[in-house]
Amino acid sequence: MDVSLNIAQQTRSVRDVVYEKLKEAILMEQYKPGFRLNERELARLFRISTTPLKEALRLLEQEGLVVTRPRVGSYVSNDIMTSIEEINLVRAALEGVAVRLAATKITDEEIEQLGLAIQQMEKFTAEKNAEKLVGANDYFHKLIRSFAKNNYVSKQIEAIRSFDLSFRRKALSHVDELDRAFGEHQQIYLQIAAKDPAGAEKAMQVHIHRTTMFVKYGNNAPRTEPE
Repeated sequence: MDVSLNIAQQTRSVRDVVYEKLKEAILMEQYKPGFRLNERELARLFRISTTPLKEALRLLEQEGLVVTRPRVGSYVSNDIMTSIEEINLVRAALEGVAVRLAATKITDEEIEQLGLAIQQMEKFTAEKNAEKLVGANDYFHKLIRSFAKNNYVSKQIEAIRSFDLSFRRKALSHVDELDRAFGEHQQIYLQIAAKDPAGAEKAMQVHIHRTTMFVKYGNNAPRTEPE
């Protein structure tokens, strides 16, 4: 696990940086279910005291990714996929609201801006450049939140952003997923450009739900959609 801290990370609290890095390591299966998270070893790895580490583990426990047993220690949860599914249900609802608002309020100039973002995503998809595609996808979703023009909804989505980025990186690490994900993002864009709030919301929720099932089951994922 890369524990180097860049300039942007250094402007945030140590707890938040460690929390995000541990979350990514768990979601990317560097730390598998049942793995014991030794506090002293992790503190030594991050070159920090155990106080911010304990706080980070507490946050991960609240999300269901870590289980702490008194006088025994902290472990990666064996029910991690249940936690992922539940968090993504929340994310699908929040991003669904954001895209519905965006489709209602978006201007022609903003549609053009979103179209340029889709073109960039298409380029990276054709190149099979998963790393750049993660950033492009993040920018696409960030534009939608901006065009929703609702600070409350944006803040709620931002609260699970670190989880979302880690999850998206995990999904796009599968080459089979790149074209499917792009097609769904393109559909979201088309519904927004058509200023169809209901269509945009459904497209967003279908995308998030299907991606969650893909991460859990791979290409054998059941073909179901949220109601």
